[in-house]
Amino acid sequence: MLYQRILTAIPLAAFVFWIIFFQPSTVFFYFLLFVILIAGYEWAKLSGVSGKPLRIVFAFSVIALTWLIQQYFSEYAIWSIYVSTLWWFSITYFLKFAKPKAASSGLKLDKLFVAFIVLPAAAIAMLHIHSMYQGADWLFYALALVWVADIGAYFSGKKFGKNKLAPNISPGKTKEGLIGAVIATSIYTLIASYYFELNTDRSALLVLLSVILTFISVSGDLYFSFLKREAGQKDSGNILPGHGGILDRIDSVLSAMPVFVVGYNWLILTNLLELQL
Repeated sequence: MLYQRILTAIPLAAFVFWIIFFQPSTVFFYFLLFVILIAGYEWAKLSGVSGKPLRIVFAFSVIALTWLIQQYFSEYAIWSIYVSTLWWFSITYFLKFAKPKAASSGLKLDKLFVAFIVLPAAAIAMLHIHSMYQGADWLFYALALVWVADIGAYFSGKKFGKNKLAPNISPGKTKEGLIGAVIATSIYTLIASYYFELNTDRSALLVLLSVILTFISVSGDLYFSFLKREAGQKDSGNILPGHGGILDRIDSVLSAMPVFVVGYNWLILTNLLELQL
């Protein structure tokens, strides 16, 4: 299994790196639409949509909304990011007390509706990051922060984990693992601050943002674990050998990217403009 995961991860990571750093934002956007298409299909499956044709229709509806927002309502696109950010903060509180219902294959309309909030906003947020100054670098920083959080949580939880973080949803996650994730992402962000040549104030704000993103990325992971438990499925799909589905790989990314855009605009960019004035 580990060998299969590595064989899948290496070419996939190389391709994503190439798309981010060597392709214009237009090409990157259409790559995002393709990812969202697959994610939408898997989301429909987790939400109890029976039959492949209906899942395909749902998936194309999601990317159609994403494309329309970006192409014709770009001046309002930021609001989709704000709405998604508010939703992720709200669901973070909900997950603290949530208990998944018994596994069922029945249709869950509320979860289908959530997809129209989460998936377009994540794609638009990543496009927004990619399009700004040093966008490829900032996008890679944000994505890598999610990966660093996963690694920090895994090793810290394995070594020190005793207290369950959300036993009803994901028994393997611990509070000690979350602390390890925060420490790892804070160290990573200090290194990134040096790379981006940030002053002390902006570096501190970026570390603060990294802590928030770490918590939100864990919420993304827990939310999709919640969906899978209620759907009675171990993985969201099987398109990635050894990894499961697309949603299994991007669950934390979907939650972190909109929050990063809001945090960057409010904490980092605003602070920079004040310094320049």
